[in-house]
Amino acid sequence: MDSRVSNCKQGSFMDAGTNEKVKLPKELHIHDDIAFSILSKLSIKSLKRFECVCKSWSLLIENPNFMISYRKVFLTKEHPDCDHTSLLLHGKVTPLEVPYQDGKFELFSISGDRFEKKVKLEWPRVKYDPSKSLYTVFEHVFGYVPNFNILGSGSVNGILCLLPASLLNNVVLWNPSINEFKVIPPPPSFVNEKRFSHIHRGFGYDRLTDDYKVICHSHIFGMKDVWEIYSLRTKSWRMLDLSMHHKFTNGGQLYLDGLSHWMCEYETRDGIYLMLSFDWSNEVFIQTHEPLDIDDNFVPLVRRHLVLLNGSIALISNFTEEGTFQISVLGEVSVTESWTKMFIVGHVPFPVYLVGAVRNGDMVFRIKDGRLILFNLTTQTIEELGIKSKGICKILIHRENLIPFEGTSI
Repeated sequence: MDSRVSNCKQGSFMDAGTNEKVKLPKELHIHDDIAFSILSKLSIKSLKRFECVCKSWSLLIENPNFMISYRKVFLTKEHPDCDHTSLLLHGKVTPLEVPYQDGKFELFSISGDRFEKKVKLEWPRVKYDPSKSLYTVFEHVFGYVPNFNILGSGSVNGILCLLPASLLNNVVLWNPSINEFKVIPPPPSFVNEKRFSHIHRGFGYDRLTDDYKVICHSHIFGMKDVWEIYSLRTKSWRMLDLSMHHKFTNGGQLYLDGLSHWMCEYETRDGIYLMLSFDWSNEVFIQTHEPLDIDDNFVPLVRRHLVLLNGSIALISNFTEEGTFQISVLGEVSVTESWTKMFIVGHVPFPVYLVGAVRNGDMVFRIKDGRLILFNLTTQTIEELGIKSKGICKILIHRENLIPFEGTSI
């Protein structure tokens, strides 16, 4: 055991709720080895809360021997949020032996150790008005949207939020398990899209009212920012009284347990980042500052990504030019101190760009020439996947759902 770890005072401990000393019979004292074995199986939130029990527990995260054990359990334990999930590969991708060609976004269900099993999914046949479309050449059935971008890094209860460029300001909610979709109309404020300098969207599920919702943030020239929210249950938009001044980064949305999360930068304070979370039930934003131990001073390019790592929110800070990145796991939303630095990966021999976190510490990155590689956090080994991408490419976590929207077909 590390020399910095000392025994808790035998026979007593501090109750975290009352701050009172609680006496334990001598025979109930738990040996450190047993206690640390139990603690290594806890969530980050619980582990951080138990720091107040005694001095040795407050130093656990600084103990390299304990952290080796904790990381191993964290990566290998089965998390309930990972049950009945599959992986989707989205982007302009092709096998390595096929020459590059400009193409459209495609979606594949992938499986196998190296994702060698790929099944192409057909996009929903969403009709559109060609007179209002951005497309001039159609590669598939005339009158249907040829392809889509996808909001976020995964489905929400099996529902994907699609962003079709051809429908301008519309979004499409799609359940690929039953091939059912719903076109969400533009918000009322979208009377003239030329007045907008930027548009940000989010999608989530309100567990209290059993309702899917879409939020839209628009900046209109000469006016204040506008926040509007759409309810699938009421089939209507309404205004939200919100005053948020943040620049959303391009890291995308991460949804978990009724909250959507984004990495943002303060609009008036360059270089100051935080995680902004939207509570879909209470329709309020919650702020969590980025980890205090991220030192990006004098670093030219740091890419920040939120991922779901074995059921927990993780922030990947990718120091692109240095070929290094660190992974911090969040214990509790809104509590900055609950970030815990779990992994530090140094000196990857080439710049990498995150595609997605997949399973048991496996992460997929795209290197500069478009090749996709599989990186294992445990062994820190790299393996090529035999897939090449052009431009945007990401892996999404999808949970199958056979329940129609609103309980009936639409």
